[in-house]
Parts: sequence; C-alpha cells; structure tokens
Amino acid sequence: IDRGMALTGGGALLRGVEDRLGEVPYFAGQEFTAADIIMLFPLTTMRAFVPRDVSGYPNVLAYLQRIGARPAYRQAMQKGDPQMTPMLT
Repeated sequence: IDRGMALTGGGALLRGVEDRLGEVPYFAGQEFTAADIIMLFPLTTMRAFVPRDVSGYPNVLAYLQRIGARPAYRQAMQKGDPQMTPMLT
C-alpha cells in the first residue's frame, strides 16, 4: 500500500463515494449487493491500518450505520474477527 497516496489521494474518491451514497442507499442502487460487500473493506477494516476520518461525510456515515444494523454483517464480524470493533463511525 502506498501509505502517502492512501492518506492524501483518497479524498477525491471519498467525495465520490459520499456523492453516490447521497443519491441511493447502497452502491448499486436501492438494494444491498456484492458492490456493498466489496466497498465495506476500504470504508471499515482498512481504516484500522490506514486511518481515514470520515466524520465529514454524512452519507458515508449513514451508510455505515445501515450496514452495521444488518444482522448478517454483525454475524460475519463476530465470526471473522470477534476482537475487532467494527469501524462504523
């Protein structure tokens, strides 16, 4: 991982994510799909390794709360890494 790029160059990408999630509740539209599963890693777990403040992105935060409310997400996190606190804020 190019840490410098991850810390500084991701702002435009995160703004694009913010814009998309302002239009629809999930990345592919109205329904939760594989696109959301793919996007969860960079928006959650990767932030444990490459810190990224998402507090200025209300649509991203609302999305993370929707994901965190899903029973399947909570089950997967408990099974995959029970010691890790989900990064949903």
